[in-house]
Amino acid sequence: MGQCCSSNEGHQAMRLLADSAKVTGAKKACLVGINYRNTRAELRGCINDVNNMQKVLVEQYGFKVEDILMINEDQDKSKWPYKKVILGGMEWLYKGAKPGDLLVFHYSGHGSQFQADKKTMPSDVICPLECVGDEPWPGSVIMDTEIHQKLYDPLPLGCKSVCLFDCCHSATVANLGETMVVKEGPLTAAAKDALVKRCQAQKDAVQTQVRFYQEVNQGKLDLKKHSQDELVKLFEKHSFPKKTGSGDDGSGYSYLLNQKIVAFCTESVQKVEALLAEKEEDLKHAQSLKVGDGAKIYIGNLEQDLEDDYEKHQKKKTLTSREIRIRYLPQPKMEEPSREVKPLTAGLKGPLKTEKYKDHQLWVFSGCQDDQTSADAHVEGIYQGAFTWALLKALKEDSWKESYRNLLIQLKANLEMGRYRQVPALSTTHELYLDYGFCGKMKSDGCVIEGITA
Repeated sequence: MGQCCSSNEGHQAMRLLADSAKVTGAKKACLVGINYRNTRAELRGCINDVNNMQKVLVEQYGFKVEDILMINEDQDKSKWPYKKVILGGMEWLYKGAKPGDLLVFHYSGHGSQFQADKKTMPSDVICPLECVGDEPWPGSVIMDTEIHQKLYDPLPLGCKSVCLFDCCHSATVANLGETMVVKEGPLTAAAKDALVKRCQAQKDAVQTQVRFYQEVNQGKLDLKKHSQDELVKLFEKHSFPKKTGSGDDGSGYSYLLNQKIVAFCTESVQKVEALLAEKEEDLKHAQSLKVGDGAKIYIGNLEQDLEDDYEKHQKKKTLTSREIRIRYLPQPKMEEPSREVKPLTAGLKGPLKTEKYKDHQLWVFSGCQDDQTSADAHVEGIYQGAFTWALLKALKEDSWKESYRNLLIQLKANLEMGRYRQVPALSTTHELYLDYGFCGKMKSDGCVIEGITA
């Protein structure tokens, strides 16, 4: 959100945005958490994710417990997260939906990609409980096409829907026209301190070399009094480049030993003094950076841009040495299952080119990029998804009133603070909707606007 203007025009614009973001009707939520207990794919934090989300929705956003459908292995077996139950939960969520309502869907569990054969590109899927057994794919998984049919297509105009997917390979699970990705969070105090220390160390190292050369040129260090072996050791200590060629004595430093010491030191000191000036500028720049600045943000049609950049895309691993499980379930019966980013030519290309989502007030959070995995980790004393933890932490830090745009930026900063490399995404149908308040609550600098009616 931009700053709250003091002018009548600015305040009126802010008020219009707040009015359009209001939730005036019913609030319902369907929260799915799958730990896959006692299976080869067991996770630990997914049920905690949805329990934490339920608490926040009730205490901070005016939801009633009876209007939240919990689907997980802690419930009665009739509400265990099998495919039929999850799809039924999606249908329940949208039953009777009308303008002014707010609907929330949260999925924490394994994500994956399905390929019909090795010649086709994979489609994004989420993984119900039965897909870790003998049930064949794709019948036992929920495809991105099914997610569209159940969660996005039936959304009435004027009804708001927030969907969260804390799972692997989820960036384009929505395949909507506008996607925001925070590639790098704002500069933190710790990151600035580390950068300044690194620049200072580089400057000090170059300054040591400059001092060595200057002392030689000024006669304070008489290299002529040293033996050839002693000179070679000095050259190695101060990282002179070695060269080979005719007349080489095997040390690699014949080109220096055969010259007048003042001549080569004069030339060397000029080069290193120039390098020192660069390092001093780098240090000044690092010291001038302000904490909170510098987030690297992308907004656009992610699916299309991934297709355009498909050949150049490089996969990055998200594992660390800490106790982390990955919310990725490989497709069975594939010798080498593909985990590459799918281009626009696969999956849900059609819906992007229609007008049916144009006015839908829909926000879809993804825990990571299509070529990444989401962490199931031990954070703040309990097992939970890194993405869900970072989102709820960001909301709490901003008093539960924040725009979707600012929320994603702070969410990414929290992931970086926790040393999680996954890059979350937020998809919507219109860039204006990024400035709506999460679940109807929003604030701006200097004034707080309640965009929610209990």
